[in-house]
Amino acid sequence: MQNKGVILDNLNELEKVSCFKKPFLCCGNSFKNTEAFRFLNEKYDLAVWDKIRPNPRFEDMIAAAELFKRNKCEFIIGAGGGSVLDSAKMIKLLVTNSAETALTQPMQSNNIGFLAIPTTAGTGSEATRYSIFYVNENEKHSITHDDFLPDYVILNEEFLKTVPPYQRQCTCMDALCHAIESYWNVKSNKESREYAERAIRLFVQNKDGYIANQPEANRGMLMASYYAGKAINITSTTSAHAMCYNITINCGTAHGHSVAVNLAEIWDYMNVHNEQINDARGRNFVLKTFDELGILLGGRNSADGARIFRALIEEFGLYTPKAESAQVLSFAENVNADRLLNNPTTLLSADVTEIYKRVFKINEY
Repeated sequence: MQNKGVILDNLNELEKVSCFKKPFLCCGNSFKNTEAFRFLNEKYDLAVWDKIRPNPRFEDMIAAAELFKRNKCEFIIGAGGGSVLDSAKMIKLLVTNSAETALTQPMQSNNIGFLAIPTTAGTGSEATRYSIFYVNENEKHSITHDDFLPDYVILNEEFLKTVPPYQRQCTCMDALCHAIESYWNVKSNKESREYAERAIRLFVQNKDGYIANQPEANRGMLMASYYAGKAINITSTTSAHAMCYNITINCGTAHGHSVAVNLAEIWDYMNVHNEQINDARGRNFVLKTFDELGILLGGRNSADGARIFRALIEEFGLYTPKAESAQVLSFAENVNADRLLNNPTTLLSADVTEIYKRVFKINEY
């Protein structure tokens, strides 16, 4: 099959590069009001799955894969935000793999074509080999598979025009967090850092226009999200993402909101607590990396960067999440310890607990 991730300008180009008659569309309800949906519905014998929850569920993906098979579909299109694209990835492989073993054994690749159309500027899922979803409401799974990388991607700012303000703010902060976490990740390399740096620069350049819903800035933020996705596809994420899922599931905040309030506290914490590190390149390298990130955000050093990042949270009005103090103190037990090993500084259970206390301002209860 062709190289993964071929960027198309529009849906008209799809017919030139892939021959199919029965596509399966995984989308959110808002996509069904677009010209793109009308085009697909008129052009093809289309099967549609729109039962996507904000934190996608494995059982829904199983049902969608069965619908794909009943309709004898040949190609899958994911059009939506991260939840939709992550769902489309798993649906693609569940068509030819057993759901009973999909969570415990490697899934085999298939030759089902895959087009990703992101309609938010945040997750970068169109550029990653990860699918994140939930089983039994709150049991998070993260599956990695090369077949999750789309064959084709359409990056079109028109789809961002109707993104609501809160989701607009949260998704762009998710993109920024991806770029920052990839840049300071212990697995970072020259390529991943170039992608992350490009994403951060695009965020800074386009943030104000994007919040104002200006087309050119929407395009810039969409590209920021895409490059941040390409960065984390190399490195994966770090502690801010590992710790944010407890908040998203339990506190009613959107994913980007949860990860941003986490990263703000983690960055401040690491600026002070950095004697023990995970990065084999050494402590000086880690501290230099922090300063480089501060400069990319428009400051002089890491302390400035952390301050600027926190100011973004305040500018967007991303409030402090609410939870019972006993619940907050238990969150540390549910953090993926493996993901903490990607963090530039060593975070033990006591550190994670302290960071959660700061996120929730638990000492002020």
